[in-house]
Order: sequence, then structure tokens, then C-alpha cells
Amino acid sequence: MDFDVLVGRMDDTLTATFRKIDKPSGQVIQLVIHPRDGSGDVSVDCIVESPAIQEDYMPGSAQGSAMLWLFVPASAGVDDLRSDTATYNGVDYDVVQSDDDRCGGVHIRLRKRSFPWNQ
Repeated sequence: MDFDVLVGRMDDTLTATFRKIDKPSGQVIQLVIHPRDGSGDVSVDCIVESPAIQEDYMPGSAQGSAMLWLFVPASAGVDDLRSDTATYNGVDYDVVQSDDDRCGGVHIRLRKRSFPWNQ
């Protein structure tokens, strides 16, 4: 079996294991990507990564973390996310960095928006 296929299966298993679940409803919290080309929203499972540099707040925004780092597996079928917007757990973000790994997974760095994604 090809190494990339094995890594893809591992990514899917880890994403299913470590994705966030909303405790009251029991629903999986998905990242909703709003592509800049207007092709329609895409919902994907993801893993929240601990940011290397944590920010307490951004000037002019609500208190709380302003950065969010996510891992999206290759099976989600997303790419070229830079400059898109996204919503995670009801909070709107700008995609500021999108890095593909060698097996198709995507590491996404998001910054909290101070206004809704559709404005």
C-alpha cells in the first residue's frame, strides 16, 4: 500500500478521534469555509491545533483568542484557501495562511474578524 494512502487514512482516523464536539447538542463542530470565488460554502471536519504564539486579544475585538490553527485532512478536498473566510463554532475568521502537507492535508491559520464574513 502506498505511503500517502496510509497517511491519508491516519489523518481521517485522527480527525474523527480529535475533532471537537459541542457538549450540549452532541454535534460535531465543523469549519465552514466561505470561498472567495463564491462557489458555495463548504463544511469540513478539522482538528484545532494549539497555536505557537497565543494572543489574548486583538485591539478593537472582543476578548478571547484572535488566532485559530486547524488541520483539515486531504479527504475534505479543500485547497487554495488563502484569502477565503471561514466560520468555526459561530465565530468568523479570515484565512491568513494555508499550508499543504506532502500527503494532501491542509494546515490553516485563521485570524478572528471584527465584522461578519458576509460584509
